[in-house]
Amino acid sequence: MKTASRRSLSARLVIASLVWLVASLGIGGGVLAWGFRDSVERQLGLRLDSLVRAAIAALDRRPDGTLVLARPLGDPRFEQIYSGWYWQLASADGHLTRSRSLWDQTLPVENGHAAVSYRQVSGPNGESLMLAERDVILADAIGGDGAGVVHVLVAADRAEVAEGVHRFDLLLALALGGLGVGLAMAVIIQVRFGLFPLRRMALDLDAVRRGDRARLPADYPREVAPLAAAMNTVLDNDSELIERARTHVGNLAHGLKTPLAVLQAELAGQPDHRVMENQLENMRRLVERHLGRASASAGAGRALGTQVPVKPVAAEIVAALAKIFADSDLRLEMRVDDGVCFQGDADDLAELLGNVLENACKWAKSHVRLTVRRDAGGLCLRVEDDGPGMSPDQAAAAAERGARLDQMTQGWGLGLSIVADLVALYGGKMEFGKSPWGGLAVSLFLP
Repeated sequence: MKTASRRSLSARLVIASLVWLVASLGIGGGVLAWGFRDSVERQLGLRLDSLVRAAIAALDRRPDGTLVLARPLGDPRFEQIYSGWYWQLASADGHLTRSRSLWDQTLPVENGHAAVSYRQVSGPNGESLMLAERDVILADAIGGDGAGVVHVLVAADRAEVAEGVHRFDLLLALALGGLGVGLAMAVIIQVRFGLFPLRRMALDLDAVRRGDRARLPADYPREVAPLAAAMNTVLDNDSELIERARTHVGNLAHGLKTPLAVLQAELAGQPDHRVMENQLENMRRLVERHLGRASASAGAGRALGTQVPVKPVAAEIVAALAKIFADSDLRLEMRVDDGVCFQGDADDLAELLGNVLENACKWAKSHVRLTVRRDAGGLCLRVEDDGPGMSPDQAAAAAERGARLDQMTQGWGLGLSIVADLVALYGGKMEFGKSPWGGLAVSLFLP
């Protein structure tokens, strides 16, 4: 089982093709050999039938009752002793006449054949004979002493058939063998040529692994191009994740420099605990912000092909927020179409809905509404509240690609920043507008 699992795709294709090729040639060769043998035996039978008819036409009886052939059958082998070609005449009254080739031997007689019939018997030398025989009734006009039944028999050695069949089988085996070798070579060449793009892809992937190239080329054949495109998508996604991770690390290191410098200065003199607490809080927020962004970046690449029903996840989040904001007399409304699914990770969906809804609940006065629907462009998630909302300038700035939402406006927090990163990783977009109640409307479009 282990060996079979490691067998290459080329070996699988070649072995399957060769098995089918050998089976096809074997069956075809067997049918041709059988058809040729049957044809040769039929030809021999037809020749014996014509000889029986010729013998009947030349049949005569002498005055003494001896049966003779008035003229020879035209084949000199009937005159050669034990040549394998024989004829024999046997009358009902016991008279027996045979060809010179039989010499002192006789062939077994089976009467009662009104038409020519065939059977196989052993000849004088033990050879296998095909025998054709028929009974003939002689009229009084022919015989000198009344009517009688004459058994006419002609036999031929089947060795001629076997020799012809053997030559044909040998020629057929050579021909089919040569054809099989040629087809096998053609199969091997075709498989190697057909799978060359896959071997080339393996070399290109090895080049990507070594760092010689960033992604696979786009000139693969039509059948392999979707696989190359999918691999490039994965490579691009991984590259983007790595770049984002580097950016987060750099931003975190840069952000921690100032608090660390302040702490170092405070520790060098008379420490002000309030200043130190503020700097530690800033450091904690920086670490939390970048860890959240790193988690969002890593989560978006986990399960892009998974279908997650939206309604159960949304209902669970709305129920949890209703308990958290129970003292605010807040009304949470959910409008989610049945059967709507999110193509991605369930935790990412919860992160998106939870952060946007929590932000809306913090700012809303009394009403928050979640609407999820599927349209031709993909999935649309919209959260509306009746809070203070955004000014047009703030909405325009927030809509810019790469905007730092958690730093742009005080009070928005890390949640919307994580949402923006997740939406970008999924190839979607995030828009800000005004709700019907004058508050903020956050729309997430995911392809």
